[in-house]
Amino acid sequence: MKILLVTLDSKFIHANLAVRYLKKFCKDDDFNIEIKEFTINQKQEYIIGEILSANADLICFSCYIWNIEYIKEISYIIKEAKNDLDILWGGPEVSFEVKKLMEEETYVDYVVFGEGEITFREFLKQYHSENTDYSSINGLVFRKEKSIIINEERNLILNLDELSYPYEEVDDFEDKIIYYESSRGCPFCCSFCMSSIDKRMRTFSMERVKRDLAMLLKTNARQIKFVDRTFNADYKRSMEIMSFIIANNHNNMTIHFEITADIINNEFLEFVGTLPVNMFQFEIGVQSLNDETLKEINRHMDINKLFDIVRFIEDHNNVHLHLDLIAGLPYEDYNTFKKSFDGLHNLQSEKIQLGFLKVLKGTKIYADKEKHEIRYRKTAPYEVIRTKYISAEEIFKLKDIEELVDKYYNEKYFEKTLEYILKHYFTSSAFEFYESFSSFWKNNDLYKVSHSRKKLYKILYDYVQCLDGINNEFIDCMKYDYVFNNQHEDIPDYLIRESEDKYRLIKRYLANDADFRKTYFAHAKKEEKIVNDFRIVEIGKNATLFIYYDKDNIFNRCLTHVINHAIEEIDYEQKR
Repeated sequence: MKILLVTLDSKFIHANLAVRYLKKFCKDDDFNIEIKEFTINQKQEYIIGEILSANADLICFSCYIWNIEYIKEISYIIKEAKNDLDILWGGPEVSFEVKKLMEEETYVDYVVFGEGEITFREFLKQYHSENTDYSSINGLVFRKEKSIIINEERNLILNLDELSYPYEEVDDFEDKIIYYESSRGCPFCCSFCMSSIDKRMRTFSMERVKRDLAMLLKTNARQIKFVDRTFNADYKRSMEIMSFIIANNHNNMTIHFEITADIINNEFLEFVGTLPVNMFQFEIGVQSLNDETLKEINRHMDINKLFDIVRFIEDHNNVHLHLDLIAGLPYEDYNTFKKSFDGLHNLQSEKIQLGFLKVLKGTKIYADKEKHEIRYRKTAPYEVIRTKYISAEEIFKLKDIEELVDKYYNEKYFEKTLEYILKHYFTSSAFEFYESFSSFWKNNDLYKVSHSRKKLYKILYDYVQCLDGINNEFIDCMKYDYVFNNQHEDIPDYLIRESEDKYRLIKRYLANDADFRKTYFAHAKKEEKIVNDFRIVEIGKNATLFIYYDKDNIFNRCLTHVINHAIEEIDYEQKR
C-alpha cells in the first residue's frame, strides 16, 4: 500500500513541518510513504493531477485555516474521480467538532484529531493489517457502515524527544523558510488562541534542539522560524538556544521567534542588547492596549513594562521587531483600537502587523461568541465581520488602513516622508493620518488596482498636495526616501530630477578618484567599477552621496554622506 502525505502551504518558500514529523515517526515501520507539497496558489487541476498520478491508496491532508477550503474541493474531486481511494484529514483545523465535519464532508473516510504522530502510526499499522477495527486507536474518527465513530482523545506526547528530527538531509531549502519547534504548548491562556487549549508546555531536550539546529543551520534556507508559542517562557533556556545559534549560524540566516515582552527580566534584556545585528527577529503579540479587552482575553500584561522593553530593543537597533494588534476583540471598539495603534506607533518598531480576530473552534472566544455578539465568516479563516463593540463598516475601514500601514509603514520605503507628514499635519495621532490617507485612496479609486512602488510615491505626493500644498522640505524628504530605496530608478520630475543630473559629470570623476575610493569604497578592488554603486543627489543645500551595498543587509539599503567638501576640492576643469 502507498500512503501519500499532502500539504498545501500558503507560499512556495514555506517548508511544512507537520507532514515531515508524521513520515519520520513512521520510519521504523515498513510503510511506503511519500510527501507532496503544493501551495494554495497553484492550479487546482495541477494539484489533483499530481495526487492522482502518485497511485496511492490513502491520501492524507494536513489541514489549517489557510488551506482547508482548497482541501475540501480537492478531496471531493479526488473521491469522485477515484472512489476506491481513502482520504484522511488531520491538523488543527479538523480537531474540533469532528462529528459535524464528518457529516458535512461525506467523502472524508478518517480524521486524526489532536496531536497526530502516535495516532497516525497506530492507524497505519491497522490499515495495513487484515483487521480493520479502529475502535482502540485514540485520536481517530472513522466511518463504520453508516455510523461515525469518534474514539477517545489521545494523550499528549510528554517526551518530545520521541519524535525524530523531521527533515531529510537531502531536502532542498534554498531560499526557503524552515519551520522548527523547540517546545509545544503555551503557559498562557489567551482566549483567541488554540494554544490556550493545552496549558501544558513541553520541551525537547537541549541536546536534541542543538543537534537539530546544527543541521538546519548548515542549509541555505532564508529563515528558520520557530513556532514555539512563547519562546522566552524559560528565559535561560531561550538564551542558551540563541547563544548556540549565534555560534553556528555561519550562513547568516534570519531566526524568527514569538516572544512575550513583559515577562522579560533584566538578564535576558541585557543579553538581547548584545545580539548580532540582523540575525534575530522578534514578533510580539500585543493584540490590544485596552485594559478591559486584555482582561477579557486573559492577557495579563504590564503595558508600561512592555513599552520599556520595546524601547530598549529599538534603541539597540540590532533585532527586527514586529508588534501585533488584533481588531475585533471583546470590548475593543474603533476608538480604543485607534488608541492601541497610536500607542504602538509611538514605539516606532520596525513593523506593526494589523490582524483581525479569527474565531477558531475550541477556543474561549468561540465559546463566548454570543456573549460578545461576534459575527464571523462561515468559511476559513473565520474572520470577524462585526461584534457588539465594532461595526462591519468600521472593520472594513480598518482593512483599508491595514493595507496602507503595510505598504507605507512596514516596507520602510517612506520613512522620512512619513516623519514629515506626522510632524506637520498629524502631531496627535498617527492613526488619523492613515485614516485620512485611506479616505484619499477610497475617493480616488486607488484600492481597485495594485500599484508599483514608484506609483506609491506619487500617490503620497498627491495626497500631501491636497493637504496643504508641496514645499521644498517635503520634496527633500521624499526625494531622500526615493533615492535611498530605489538604486536604479531615475528621480521623477515632480521631485526635481535636475537635483541629480547636475552631478553626473562629477560622479564619473569621483568613481575613478583614488582618495574618494579610499574614503567611501575601501572594500572595493581597484579594478572594480563602482560608478553604478552610488548616486549624488542634492538634498536641500547638501550634495548627498548614496552608497548602495550588499542586498543581504536588510537593516539599511544604503549609506549616505554629505560630500560638499569633496566636490569643492575638485578642479573646475575636471568638473566639466
